[in-house]
Amino acid sequence: MITKLLDEIKDNKVFVYKVLYNQLISPKISYIEFSKIPDDELIEIAGDFVQYENLQVSKGITESDFFVNFRKVFKTYNITFLKKMLESSGRLLKNFNKKYANFINQNTYIPELTKTISNISKHWEKFQLSIDESLKPAIDQILLSSLIISKNLEPLINFWQNWIEQNKWMFESFRILWSKFQKRYKISEQEAIQILRKYKWFITPSLPLTFIYEVVKIGKREGNQSKEINRLFVEYFSSKNFENLENLVNSWKIIEIFKPRMKIFRDCVAVMKNAKSKYNPSNIVLPTLIAQIDGIRIEFMNQNGLSFQTPNNVWKEWFKNLTSDQKLLDLANEIFLNILFQESHPGKPLKIPFTLNRHKIMHGEYIRYGKITHTIRAFLILDFLAIISKRKD
Repeated sequence: MITKLLDEIKDNKVFVYKVLYNQLISPKISYIEFSKIPDDELIEIAGDFVQYENLQVSKGITESDFFVNFRKVFKTYNITFLKKMLESSGRLLKNFNKKYANFINQNTYIPELTKTISNISKHWEKFQLSIDESLKPAIDQILLSSLIISKNLEPLINFWQNWIEQNKWMFESFRILWSKFQKRYKISEQEAIQILRKYKWFITPSLPLTFIYEVVKIGKREGNQSKEINRLFVEYFSSKNFENLENLVNSWKIIEIFKPRMKIFRDCVAVMKNAKSKYNPSNIVLPTLIAQIDGIRIEFMNQNGLSFQTPNNVWKEWFKNLTSDQKLLDLANEIFLNILFQESHPGKPLKIPFTLNRHKIMHGEYIRYGKITHTIRAFLILDFLAIISKRKD
């Protein structure tokens, strides 16, 4: 309030009236009435006020001198106060950066928060070089921004830590899967991931080691092996009248957010099993699976505090962080986020050309999407979502 009065009121006597009037609790009188107090009484009241505040004001020779000195004291007091605020802000910002720097660097889905921190840090030295009351709004903003960011980040960080702690079993299952694979086949994780990524496939623990080995072995051959790798995935899930696909789907029945949808998934499998040769079941099944993937995605987000209106860049980064540094899960997330949910605009080509795109299919822009390989990928994405949404307390 003092800063505002210093800025707005140029008349020294009016400044004294305004400062004292703002201190009034009772009796309630109008400012017009208060401003009629004679100068000598005003100086006496002001003297008592500064004495109470442990401030020293020289009365000078004239009444006007007192009013001038009163203003000077509060200007000096205000600058001292601002310096204390600046030091406090500096400590807060330093502690904030120290506490959250790693988290911020690893999580680009909080762009506005990181931008604020960056701007504060960039201009911090400038604030320290020259200090006057005009910087009060900037310092207030620093304090407010730091507190808001901290308030928003702490529960978020707690969520990641709790989620990782609760899902150690999941990461361990992938670690064991790959450890067995490397031990048996002497193929590095990175080599396998490069091959799978190249052909836009991924694996889950539901797939046997022998199958994974066959995919990697074919992928290591020279030339484009997409047809052979696609054939492996299709044959694995469609052989014996889709037995492996049926087993995969049935494994989801114990997962809470999958339970109400199991009839839909089983119907999809039934359509695949019973389709006549002249019909393409993927034309029917794939859009249905995509709709369920979307529904499960939203329900899973809701369970963890993200709303349906959460911006694309935020929820996608949120999902990415669920599998951070878990390479096999990262790859599954990559197909889910960057292929199926790749950003698209009507009539414009995709950045990554691929006909498995949620928006292009569901909005009717793509009409030649009905490939069994895409349907298998959709079932695998559901298996990935089943894994990350499964709770083990």
